[in-house]
Amino acid sequence: MSEIYFDNGATTKPTEQVVRIMTQVLTEDYGNPSSLHRKGQAAERYVIEARKTIADCLHVPETTIYFTSGATESSNTALLGAAARAGKRRRILAWPGEHPATGESLKRLAEEGFEVTYLPVDAHGKAVVEALEEAVDPDVVLVTCMHVNNETGVIQPIDQIGRIVHKAAPKAMFHVDAVQSFGKIPIDPVAWEIDLMSTSAHKIHGPKGIGFLYIARNQYIPSLLRGGGQEKNFRSGTENVPGICGFGQAVREAYEEMNGHAAHMQHLKELLYREVTQGIDGVTVNGPEIGESAPHILNLRIEGVRSEVLLHALEDHEIYVSSGSACASNKPEEKSPALSALGLTATAIDESLRISFCRYNTEEEVYTFVRTLQQFVPMLRRFRRK
Repeated sequence: MSEIYFDNGATTKPTEQVVRIMTQVLTEDYGNPSSLHRKGQAAERYVIEARKTIADCLHVPETTIYFTSGATESSNTALLGAAARAGKRRRILAWPGEHPATGESLKRLAEEGFEVTYLPVDAHGKAVVEALEEAVDPDVVLVTCMHVNNETGVIQPIDQIGRIVHKAAPKAMFHVDAVQSFGKIPIDPVAWEIDLMSTSAHKIHGPKGIGFLYIARNQYIPSLLRGGGQEKNFRSGTENVPGICGFGQAVREAYEEMNGHAAHMQHLKELLYREVTQGIDGVTVNGPEIGESAPHILNLRIEGVRSEVLLHALEDHEIYVSSGSACASNKPEEKSPALSALGLTATAIDESLRISFCRYNTEEEVYTFVRTLQQFVPMLRRFRRK
């Protein structure tokens, strides 16, 4: 049996076109974009073209796109940069269940004296906007929110949040972690009043080690990397041209049929949920209802089965899923802030499995996955009861 990869929330396989253009840059057009000769100019054109592709897809100026090593660098830069401009304002607002790239930066800022407040979410993990309206005031320097949660797939009302933040705190900066949404569902940074936005290529069939930080045209944060002045003096260091051109190609492919890709993944998610719940008892959804979450993420609790044990049983059959975020801590109490925010017990979290799809997954893979679950779950439940 060929492998079934249902862990696309962790990473995706680069497409053939992405690999092809990256290979060409690595072996033929390998010049340094800062060099003045033809080889360097050829490399620079790749960077310019990729930046334009991304900017056009988001309907933003090219000057707002800054390439980074990935979303972790982008989020760290955004949060620490916004805090550096705080002045006397010391309040930061966030929600539970953020990615560690955001969560660890918030911990650092709290240690430096900032007041970090985590606002409530509802039973499905969605931000309670009324609580934001009560909490935000002119003393807020930063509000940060994950657009699509990487564990539950809950979609946050970014458009409402941006409007509320800038109405009550015009000087505050609004950061969005768009790692799980960019290239999968629509994003409008300008209309949604997003000041800073983090993304990563490897979630949309691009290469690892490359991402970008969007900085709104009317905003500024200080540079954290000094050197040769690349990326308009914001992010020094020789550009990762193969990664950048691979990212640009991945973005083109993602946006060409984004609605069709989303519909396909949503269909697979609904099919899997229907087949699993009809064939196995004690299965529930963690987070939003099936039709209200991101199309590519499904988080299930299979009662009586530890997800880590089931994960390895499936792995033996070349089926790959996740027991949570690939970036989650190994400490049990920190394993899943997103599921903890839903009020799940430690046992329930331990029994939760994340299935995440891509546009290349098939119905046949779903049926095979469900049949394999039907084989393993009763056996593992008996084993646990002993």
